[in-house]
Amino acid sequence: MGQISIFGPAMNLGQAGPSQGRADSPAQRGRVGVRDLAERVSRAWHAEHMPDGIRVPVGVVASLAQLADIPGTGTALGALAPGTLWRLLERVWAVRWIEQPELAAWAAPLHDWLTIQPSPEQARSVAAVTYAALDAGLLRLTGAQDAQVRREDGPLGAVLTTLRSKGARQANAEEHTPSEVSELLARMTLGRDLSTSGSLCEPTAGTGGLIRAAASEAAWAGRDVRAFEWAMNDVDPLAAASCASNALTWDLGPNVLVGCADVLLTPDWASTARKERAQIRARHAREVADARALAGLRRLMAGPAPTARQAITSSDKGD
Repeated sequence: MGQISIFGPAMNLGQAGPSQGRADSPAQRGRVGVRDLAERVSRAWHAEHMPDGIRVPVGVVASLAQLADIPGTGTALGALAPGTLWRLLERVWAVRWIEQPELAAWAAPLHDWLTIQPSPEQARSVAAVTYAALDAGLLRLTGAQDAQVRREDGPLGAVLTTLRSKGARQANAEEHTPSEVSELLARMTLGRDLSTSGSLCEPTAGTGGLIRAAASEAAWAGRDVRAFEWAMNDVDPLAAASCASNALTWDLGPNVLVGCADVLLTPDWASTARKERAQIRARHAREVADARALAGLRRLMAGPAPTARQAITSSDKGD
């Protein structure tokens, strides 16, 4: 089976430097069809007639978006039994919790269902969505080595709005903003006079399309995307969770805030998100310290490793 890799901040994933000209942008060579991808995911999910709600197929796409598009990834995923694939997707978020815990925690509505023991039918439905997303080219966009390529589009927004009923979209005033529109708005708003760092806030972010476009603009202008603070909020829990997942995929860095609040009722949602981030990081630090202490205790209880002479002597006695 081929190797499957998960992106992580410890890896140099091609942070965008000064622009060499948009003619080389993958967008100019033809985008991955996110609408087609969303339709394929929707058809695959509804064909399974599962009652688990749309958080499952959206969560599958979010989980796959954390994988690197290295040769053999699709083949390796396709060779896994549905139950094994389910556990792999669960481990994706375990790795993300180690790397950037607040984003993994904020993305929980998209992956907390992976902690259950799935029925054969549930595992099969997740596998069907996985194959549909891979066949539609998801990893070519979300798994690219260059972070700037990963910022070319946001499949989660298209998937979420496609899976939602028309009535639910109207009630939430929810509609996926095409990437080209988001990028035009970002250019009109930001221009080329971006500072080397700063804070950009989107209180009604949806799945983060405008932030994605702003990060892409900053990178094309030669700025370090990871030096900015990116704040995103949406009243819909799945949209807010998608912002957190996208922040990982788009490599927005360590200064990300994600809120899930009605901004009319909670205008200070960013302050709340900062407090949540501090609490999550403190819990993460405690868990890491406990794990290290437990590992050290196990090494002490196991005693020193035998020398080569001791090992040979023990083997001779056994004979």
